[in-house]
Amino acid sequence: MPRPKKPQEVFQILHDHDARFEFYHKRGKGSERMIYHPNVNGRAQSYPMMFHKGHDIGKGMLKAIIRRFDLPNGIFD
Repeated sequence: MPRPKKPQEVFQILHDHDARFEFYHKRGKGSERMIYHPNVNGRAQSYPMMFHKGHDIGKGMLKAIIRRFDLPNGIFD
């Protein structure tokens, strides 16, 4: 079960896992950042993530990121 993380930690973990992850700050609504990967099982995938300094990304959103990008289960532990 992933533990809540700061948004910057999530970006760093994803980039360390695969350098093809990209992060856009002008494509989401308000304070959302878009996480983008060009090739997940042959298709490009993106996912919006809230980016509030001082607030953690919850375990539900981390599990959704794991499912969307087909990541290993223990990546955010």
